[in-house]
Amino acid sequence: MDIAPRVALFADTFHEINGAANFLRRLTSYAKDNGHPLLCIRSGAETKLTNDGSVRYLDLKRNRASIPLDGEFKYDPLLWRKRALVKSTLKEFGADVIHLTGLNDISQFGFVHAHFMNIPAVATWHTNTHEYAAERLLSLGNWLPKTVRCKIGTAIERATMFGLMKLYFLAQMQLAPNQDLVDEIGRMTKRPSFLLRRGVDIEMLTPAKRTRTSDDNEFVLGFVGRLRAEKNVRALGRLDAALQSAGVTNYRFLIVGDGDERPWLEKHLSKAEFTGEIRGEAVAEAFANMDLFVFPSLTDAFANVVLEAMSSGVPAIAFPVGGPKFLIEDNKSGLIANTEDELAVRVAEVIQNQDVLQPMRIEARRFAIEHSWNAIFKKTYGYYDLCASYDKKVRA
Repeated sequence: MDIAPRVALFADTFHEINGAANFLRRLTSYAKDNGHPLLCIRSGAETKLTNDGSVRYLDLKRNRASIPLDGEFKYDPLLWRKRALVKSTLKEFGADVIHLTGLNDISQFGFVHAHFMNIPAVATWHTNTHEYAAERLLSLGNWLPKTVRCKIGTAIERATMFGLMKLYFLAQMQLAPNQDLVDEIGRMTKRPSFLLRRGVDIEMLTPAKRTRTSDDNEFVLGFVGRLRAEKNVRALGRLDAALQSAGVTNYRFLIVGDGDERPWLEKHLSKAEFTGEIRGEAVAEAFANMDLFVFPSLTDAFANVVLEAMSSGVPAIAFPVGGPKFLIEDNKSGLIANTEDELAVRVAEVIQNQDVLQPMRIEARRFAIEHSWNAIFKKTYGYYDLCASYDKKVRA
């Protein structure tokens, strides 16, 4: 298309602090800045329709009886009473493409209307819901033997993923943030599937935001994100214990974020600063003041915060699973650890030989610059064009 397609975005998350919400907020900003017509359907404090340049927002107020999910997320089974409003707004807007972002109540509208209004749909994958489900349910059975837990966890993941793909099949195109997911989702849905990584604000998140003084000689191990069980944050406590046992003490943790695991971390980290949830310049400064970003999660589809650390000139260390293994080049832009024991060994080595970090800082920043938001959203609109061109055989 010579003219940007008219996109109806069904945003399951928008106002919250998480990687998916950040992606969707920036997508609407990109549409506005470039004059692209976009309808964003999202939750709101009241049901209303507003315009902001080329972007139109339909806010849907959830019922007070909504079911709380994870953190700030809620599911409103009565939101379907607004189906007629959503349909009329969508029809008036004249969408060429519908963009679906998950499985919650908002995106469910999108799946249904895309199907019955015969509008081609793109589904983006933001969260490894199947792995989160297994982590949450298994946390209730810590008393079970490890082998039994592993078998149950695998069964939960497979069953959840099977159910997810039944719904995702309704979208004609699938976009996922790492190649493993692209391959798996494409295989399970039999739909065209493509790689769409996340972007980073390379102007806000920069090494220039570092404010630590030269007399601050403690090595700063950082983490940014939700302090929740599915992020495997207790691994930070085990890392701390291993470093202490090895006689490595010249370090402190900088923990940015909040969640129900915070009390446990406050108790088990020997020396740590907890900032709570912060945004903007405050989080940019926090990133830049870290020496090594420690990412213990085993379930992240992309790991936006790893890319944000890299943009800040901070190498990251992570496990070779999910998104991080596609972001970090071991010993070049960061470090990969196969086990928690190896994580402790490699962190200790870096603390004791910090000269190895300087070339990693340069390479991490270089990698991040290649993933600016503008570059990512130009690619996104290319996928919109492709999806809008699909004939009815592809849509069926």
